Amino acid sequence: MSAAAQRRLPARPGEVSADHPAIPPRVSFPVLRGNAGLFSPFTFGRVGSWLEPVPDHVIAVGLIAGARPVGLALGTLLPGKSRCELLSIAVAPAARRLGLGGRLLDAWQAEASGRGATECRANYNETMPGRDALEALLARAGWTVSRPSGLVVIGRVGKMADEVGAWPGIAGRLAAPRSYAFEPLELNAADVEAVERYLSTPEAADMSGPIRQAEQLADDFSIAIRRDGQLVGWLLATETRRPLVEANADVPAIRYLEAYLDPAYRHAGIMVGAYYHCYSRQAARLGRDSVAVYYTSHDSRPRMVALTLRRFASLAERVETIFSASARLPASFRHQLTGECRGHPAHRRGAGPHGVAEPEI
Repeated sequence: MSAAAQRRLPARPGEVSADHPAIPPRVSFPVLRGNAGLFSPFTFGRVGSWLEPVPDHVIAVGLIAGARPVGLALGTLLPGKSRCELLSIAVAPAARRLGLGGRLLDAWQAEASGRGATECRANYNETMPGRDALEALLARAGWTVSRPSGLVVIGRVGKMADEVGAWPGIAGRLAAPRSYAFEPLELNAADVEAVERYLSTPEAADMSGPIRQAEQLADDFSIAIRRDGQLVGWLLATETRRPLVEANADVPAIRYLEAYLDPAYRHAGIMVGAYYHCYSRQAARLGRDSVAVYYTSHDSRPRMVALTLRRFASLAERVETIFSASARLPASFRHQLTGECRGHPAHRRGAGPHGVAEPEI
């Protein structure tokens, strides 16, 4: 969640301002469909655009008090999977400490369960404002204890490309790639079958692949990895307009959001070569000072995490640990979530603003 969510929310039609003296006693938790832009102040920039209109894969539940939006829980249902991800949850200052944060989370989980999700997850960075409040909210709802799940590196792409290209053993492979090729992400019928086959394996359990998220990909920086002409992996990228580097909010930035390689070839340095290829292309097209953001998982890539810390920590603008919590959603997870909410705020325990950051921030 952006720092803006920590500041007083601006008063707009249909909103409760941060200094509103009281909250109406009756609240509801509607599932948002169509254009729900009035709720966008309760989440962060890129995700907020999903509210105008709300796509089918997005799970958005609002909190309304006296016909005014005062909160939002927002997440996604992973395509083709029975898992969902909570991206942000926030309650307006005037509506806090009434127990509404927990009820809003319950409503969001109920909707996710109703759409077939059996497990939900939240990822957030270690420096996120409101982290303690978020973890307390999830704990009260029965989620697992948060733990480190990955590492994010944010750095100038020119320096990162130079470093990758100088790694021992990698330079030779880059000069003579032999049977491997890094090509534009143009998939034929055989490639589509290969993607679906890879996504069905445990190694790709948390991935969506290049087909299901095609609309958000930056074609110039997303590639197919081939061996003897056959698809064996991919590296997917998207543009981001979030200010990732201090003192320069206008610098171009590319987020490398998903990397997969057939496990049979993971010890050949091929994925490192794929990153080098994309970093070099980004430096040539957007400039050496443009920003590259990438994520690596503690669970599936522990060696890559160690290598990243060793190689990139001194070069990066920022290196952050990502934390994760999860919960199981039984099929019977249903609640009646509208009705009265009475009582003095001091008698209720609620949550303040919460945000679940994207994995790269």
